[in-house]
Amino acid sequence: MAQIASVVTNGCDPDPRVIREARWLVELGHEVTIHAFDRAQNLPTSEKVDGVLIERYRVGNIPYGATIRTWLGIRRFLKKVAPKIRDVDLIHLHDADTLNLATRNSSPKKLFDMHDLQHTWVRMSAPKSFLRKVISSRMKKGMLRRARTVDAIITSSQGFSDWLEQHGLQSTPVENRPKSMPHPDLPAKNSIGYFGKVRETQSFELLFQAVSLIPEVKRPRVVIGGDGTKIGSVKSIATKYPNIDIEFIGKFNHQQLPDMMSKIGIMFAMYSPERGNINEGAIPSKMFEAAAYGRPSIVNAGTPMGLLCEMENLGLSVQWNNVQGLADAIIQSEHIKTQLIIDQEREKTRFYEVINQLEFE
Repeated sequence: MAQIASVVTNGCDPDPRVIREARWLVELGHEVTIHAFDRAQNLPTSEKVDGVLIERYRVGNIPYGATIRTWLGIRRFLKKVAPKIRDVDLIHLHDADTLNLATRNSSPKKLFDMHDLQHTWVRMSAPKSFLRKVISSRMKKGMLRRARTVDAIITSSQGFSDWLEQHGLQSTPVENRPKSMPHPDLPAKNSIGYFGKVRETQSFELLFQAVSLIPEVKRPRVVIGGDGTKIGSVKSIATKYPNIDIEFIGKFNHQQLPDMMSKIGIMFAMYSPERGNINEGAIPSKMFEAAAYGRPSIVNAGTPMGLLCEMENLGLSVQWNNVQGLADAIIQSEHIKTQLIIDQEREKTRFYEVINQLEFE
C-alpha cells in the first residue's frame, strides 16, 4: 500500500474528477489524502468521502478569479501543504496552479493532472488586455517548464494531450466521464439547464436571447444550478427577460444531480471562444453528465467538444453567437435520445495504466 497525496486548489466540495480518481486509487489498495484549499473558510477541516481523507487548509478568505489576492492565497496554501507531503510515495497534482510543488519535492513520484489550459483563464474577463496577455504567456511558459519535471501527465481531453504534444510533452487523456445512470422522466414542460460554475455572462446572454425567440407555446424553462464569480451578474441579466421562466438553484452537490437532471430535458454547455481552452480541446463534464442521465447537450460547433458531441450522438453543436441557430437547436433537441455508451470504465482503465507505469511502491 502506497501513501498518496492529492493536491487541489479548491475546497473539493466536491470536485468530481479529484474524488473519482482518488477513489480509484483507494480501490487499488492505496491510502489517499486530498489536500484541498478552503478559500471561503466554511467547509469541514477534515472529512472522509468514499474511503478518501480530505484535509482542508485555510489561509484567509480568498476569492476565485485571476487576481493578485487569489495568486497570493494559492502561494500561502501550497506553502502550508508542502511539508505535509514530503514523505509520501506519490504526489497527484491537480491543475497547473499546484505545479510549484513538483519542484519543491524531489523524492516522491509526481503525477500532473491537467484539467484545463489554466493560463487562458487570466484573459477571459479582458481578452484584449496587453497586460493580461503578458501574464498569460508567462503562466504558460512556467507551466510547461514545471510539467517537464513530473513523472507522468494525464489530461481531461485528447485535445489537451495534443496541445501538450505540440510542446514536446507526452500525456494520456482521462476524460471526465461518469457512470451511466438510470434516466429520470422528462419534466412536464421542456427545460434547458446549465449546471456548474458561473464565471462569465456571454453564454447566458446568448441563451436568454435564443429562448426569447422561441414561440411562447414551445418556449422552455431555463434552470441554472451553481454559483461562481458572475452569478450575480447573470441574475441581473435575467431580469431583462421577464418573458422567460428562469430558475436559479444555487450551489449544489453531486448527490443532488439526479434530482436536478429531472428538472431539465436539455443541457446547455456553450462557452465564449474568447476562452482559449475552448478551441484547444476543453470538453465540459456537464455534457457527459447529461448524457449519463439521457439528456442531450448543446455545445460549440467547430470545436473538439462539438465534434465529440455529434460523433457520439450526445446532442447538437451550434456556432457561437448564432442566436437563431441556438433557438432552432433547442427545439430540435427535444426529440434527441441520448445515451453515454463510453462511460468511466474506459477512463478508469486508462488511469490505471498510467499508475501502473509509475512504479512508485
